[in-house]
Amino acid sequence: MLLFIPLSLLVVSVALLVIFAPTRVRYTEQRRVAAPIAIVYDDIRLQERLMQWSVWPAATKSGCAVEGIDGEIGARTVYLTAVGVRSGYQEIVELVPQTRIVFTLTSPGPIRQQPILTFDLQRVDDRHTDVFLHFANTIARPSNALARLLGIVAWTRTLHRGDLASLQTYSEVRATQKLAG
Repeated sequence: MLLFIPLSLLVVSVALLVIFAPTRVRYTEQRRVAAPIAIVYDDIRLQERLMQWSVWPAATKSGCAVEGIDGEIGARTVYLTAVGVRSGYQEIVELVPQTRIVFTLTSPGPIRQQPILTFDLQRVDDRHTDVFLHFANTIARPSNALARLLGIVAWTRTLHRGDLASLQTYSEVRATQKLAG
C-alpha cells in the first residue's frame, strides 16, 4: 500500500505535466556583428558556410551534407550519424535578400515537433549588422513534457546562443579579410 501512494502521485504528476506543460516554444536572441549585411546574409544562407560556424554538428556529433542548390530555397543540410545514416535535416523555406532566411527543421527523433528557425538581419551601417534569431517550435503532447523534463528546450536555446556567437566570429573574420584583401 505504501508503494501505491507514491506511484499514484508520480502518475498523476506526469499526467498533469503532459496536460499543462506548454506545447509552444518561442524566443528571440540578438547579436550585433561587425560585418556588412551582405557577408552575414551569405554566411547564414549558404549551408556550406553555415556548417563551418554552427555549433550543432559538434554538439550532436553529426556530420553534414548539402542537398540541392546551396543557398537557394529548397536547399537542405542533411545531418548524418557517425556511420553516415541520415538523421534529419534543415531546409531553407524562405529567403528575402539581405533581410531574412527561414529554415524548417526535421528530425526523426521520438519528440514530435515543428521547429522553425528565422534569421532577420538589419543593417546598422556599412560595417555592422544586427542579427535576430527567432526560434518557434510546437511540440506535440506528450512530447512537450518530455522535452522540458529532459532539458531539451533549454539545451536548444543554449546552442542557438552559441550559434550567434560563432556566426559573429566567422562573419567578422571574413569581413576583416575582405577589407585587407
